[in-house]
Amino acid sequence: MKGNLGEYVYFLLVHKWKYLWAILVSKFSASVSKEVNDVVFVARELDKKWIFGAKVRRLSHYSSLNAKTHYHNKLRNLPDADGYFFIYQNYFCRCIRSKPSILNKKNIVMFTHPNWDKKYSKTHVVWCLNKANYIICLNSEIKTYLTNLGVKPELLKVLHIGTSSKFFNSHERGKGDVGFCSSYHARKNPKLIYDIVKNMPDKTFHLIGQNWHNYDGFQDILSLPNFIYHKEIPYESYPEMYSKIDVFVSPSLLEGGPVPVLEAMMSNCVPVASKTGYCTDLINHGENGFLFDVNASYENVIPLIEKAFSLRANIRETVMPYTWENCAKTIDGLFLS
Repeated sequence: MKGNLGEYVYFLLVHKWKYLWAILVSKFSASVSKEVNDVVFVARELDKKWIFGAKVRRLSHYSSLNAKTHYHNKLRNLPDADGYFFIYQNYFCRCIRSKPSILNKKNIVMFTHPNWDKKYSKTHVVWCLNKANYIICLNSEIKTYLTNLGVKPELLKVLHIGTSSKFFNSHERGKGDVGFCSSYHARKNPKLIYDIVKNMPDKTFHLIGQNWHNYDGFQDILSLPNFIYHKEIPYESYPEMYSKIDVFVSPSLLEGGPVPVLEAMMSNCVPVASKTGYCTDLINHGENGFLFDVNASYENVIPLIEKAFSLRANIRETVMPYTWENCAKTIDGLFLS
């Protein structure tokens, strides 16, 4: 088992009893197998119809290992396997407690973005991440960030999580619509969405998402005549939605991806995105999309949207390397290394 007694004592003093049982059980569990054949991709039951669910299904589908997907309600009753892939860092932290034997298996954890709270504090999550074999960082900034927090650098691997070049098809731009796609969080910058839609009355805007009723100002957006909300539509309907969109706007203040930017680009939509997550890695400003600062106002963003309508580049061609097949191949390599 990784670590030393002093480290465990310190952590237990800070976080009390949470991981005592896990540490004791894992210490006396079977050691890590040298061979990895059976792997489980872990997500929540609630993720099935959302992006996390789609990710684990596709990664397990394209894995060359004996891979399967497990959806849980309370992160309990994980099936036995040689290795586990956790689609979100907090799931791994929780599973250490519910199934301590995973500490003696091979664990790969995807760190999506910082999301600290009392239950999953920085100290808590960093300690857990250092018990993994590898942590997938969605962009190079996240790798630097986690290193500075104390995650072991040798565990961190940058991988721009993929999408499907078969599921998302290229479409001919020309309809003139603009799109957003996200679940509601304050970091999704809802005020900027409202300002953009309100000040471009000649364009139709689509928002694909869920939980936007939790935003206090959402009724103001809904009241705008050029705005359409596609609430909790199944993921299988996303390609059709992207085919209605010429320009895709990602106004987030903080992201690990965001995955919808890559999906939209694979669908040949022109991205106009804030400089967060892997957007600066995928988008060459003025060539295959446009970038703006996270603190930009609608006066800064609207001219970029207008320029995006004039861009003639084949956006899809620029993201063809970022497929599920390539991502799964990379993750398989980490399991087998």
